[in-house]
Amino acid sequence: MQHSDTGVGEFGTRAFAQQQPTVVSTRQGGARAARLAWYLGRLRSMGPAEIVHRLGEAARKRAWTRRPIGWDALPPGDPSPLPDFLDLRRALAAGAELPGVRRSLAEIGAARFHYFGRDWPVPDFADPDAGASFWLHDPITGGSWPGAGTAALKVDVRSTAEAPDGTGRFGDVKFVWEPGRLQMLHPLAAAWAAGNACAARDARAILASFMATNPPYGGVHWFSGIEMALRLVGLLLVAAAAGPEGLPPGERAAFRRLVAAHARAIAAFPSLHSSANNHRIAEGLGLLVAGLVMAGPEAEGWEGEGRAILEGEAERQILADGVGAEQSLSYQAWTMEMLGLGVVLAREAGRPLGPAVSGRLARGAGFLRAMLDGTGRCPAIGDDDEGRILSDGLGPEPRYVASVTAAIAGLVNRPDLAPPARDPHLRDAIFAAPAEPRPVEAGRRTFRDGGYTIWHGRVSGRAVHLVFDHGPIGYLGLAAHGHADALAVWLSVEGRPVLIDAGTYLYHAGARRRVAMRESLAHNTLSVAGASHSLASAGFHWASRADARLVAETDEAVTGAHEGYRRRFGVTHRRRVGRTPDGFVLADALSGGERAHAVEIRFLIHPGLAVRATDEGVAIGDASGLLCRFVAPSGFETRLVPAGRADRDGGAVYAPRFGHLAAAHELVLCGTLGGSEAETRISIGSVA
Repeated sequence: MQHSDTGVGEFGTRAFAQQQPTVVSTRQGGARAARLAWYLGRLRSMGPAEIVHRLGEAARKRAWTRRPIGWDALPPGDPSPLPDFLDLRRALAAGAELPGVRRSLAEIGAARFHYFGRDWPVPDFADPDAGASFWLHDPITGGSWPGAGTAALKVDVRSTAEAPDGTGRFGDVKFVWEPGRLQMLHPLAAAWAAGNACAARDARAILASFMATNPPYGGVHWFSGIEMALRLVGLLLVAAAAGPEGLPPGERAAFRRLVAAHARAIAAFPSLHSSANNHRIAEGLGLLVAGLVMAGPEAEGWEGEGRAILEGEAERQILADGVGAEQSLSYQAWTMEMLGLGVVLAREAGRPLGPAVSGRLARGAGFLRAMLDGTGRCPAIGDDDEGRILSDGLGPEPRYVASVTAAIAGLVNRPDLAPPARDPHLRDAIFAAPAEPRPVEAGRRTFRDGGYTIWHGRVSGRAVHLVFDHGPIGYLGLAAHGHADALAVWLSVEGRPVLIDAGTYLYHAGARRRVAMRESLAHNTLSVAGASHSLASAGFHWASRADARLVAETDEAVTGAHEGYRRRFGVTHRRRVGRTPDGFVLADALSGGERAHAVEIRFLIHPGLAVRATDEGVAIGDASGLLCRFVAPSGFETRLVPAGRADRDGGAVYAPRFGHLAAAHELVLCGTLGGSEAETRISIGSVA
């Protein structure tokens, strides 16, 4: 399948990736150096209690790797009928005719599978010996990841490469893990629940193929607890679709053995301390699912632990004002979808989760709804690796945040929380999402705990949505999925993204590019002397971090500040964002220093728009005419690098989706700055 990014030719393709500078050593020692850097970065985020925990965990992992690999090493499964998830089966059947489900069924029926815009080998799920070419496929090198012949915890998932580099390293592990989540089972389960015998046959064949290729606990697919938890969601949907006796007794026994193998591994290695972010919620959901599917004391323990995790983490990871603690909109939607599915399942089991979970979910939906523009899209703040809990298709979901917002609106019976627009999805039926959209109210809202101010309204006759970040960089000491976007802004006009985020290209395989795209020079904020206010030491770690704060709020403006430049330059960066009759003003200042510093005020502009430097400023438009105009502060130089010249002029790139790069327009306003404000003006163009 060919992938084309808006406004650029071959950017984002494998050919483009291979032309980029090598970002890690091509010597065999490069992998060891990368692993050492990762461990050192993790160590910086740990306290004494976590270090003790990690030492004990390492000993348990060494013992775990000595376990025999294979199904025969596990107790036999119970062939008795499965529990009856009647409500879930009805919801699945109600979604069987959705466009995404029908499209996915056609693709699966034709044996076409593609993930992150890349084709997978044509699978033969009926041949148990042919599964490795599909389940272990690395689309970057064409090789196969370790399978049953290697203990799972000995697989090196971090020493990966952006492109083939001669070292034998694979591409980012996200690629091989994506089909291993078994989310192709979700649309199949919907069709199966509606009585489609072909879908039932295909789902059973896929399960048998996965089990034959990936026995516990060997190979890349048994390495990560979060991946196992997501697989359990697919297994749950199969159990619901099949009904108590829809699988033959022998397959029910194998099914329960598969579920138990997942639950035991998740319970053995919990994500605690600095790792207790969305991974912990996923583990909670996985254990809850396993406990509901299985029976007996062990299952009761899994269910109890899963419930406790979900109830506790809901209040930790969704702040009191509804902002996700990880400072990533897609990860917030992802955690809320997990928590919401937990609420659905616990209700059906007759043992509801505590009311605080639904309360936090409602607040979270209120925040996410405010982050949506009139088209149901939101800025790509923080990491976004396209992870989903429920899936009805094999492609991207550009309005995922809106879909989860609608799902939670249905779950908590709050139709006023429905988004202004969304795409129909399988989760609509499972969560009883309201059918009618609700426009987002005009005005300004500030979320003080999470650190965002959001403007909605019409300016010069155009719909405008602006977001200002004055909050922390992320969650816990690791802040793994946050970006260095303190005091950044994002802007859309008439539903067209104007000021965008650098996005998420790759994780471990992204190496230096991953670091650069997380730091502040890739975001719509100010840098001093070419430095980032927060320094990333690796793909998920920070050597230093600047947490912004709200310092003033009036009817006309909001002001935030951070200390990211205090140690190096002796200054505090303050930014005031205010409304003007025809748009906005961004007023930057460096307080506390004895002299002015060279600064750059950077803006990343969507490549699908036309940009042009004029005597009146930088004009940005589309086919409808002028969308907005940027006017630099007095005395500042304007440097504009259009996307078409990015490859030869050292311009900016962004990731329109995970695993793909595209050129972006870049506007840089250069000057010197001290305690007096430098005002950048954004005027919105009138409707022609």
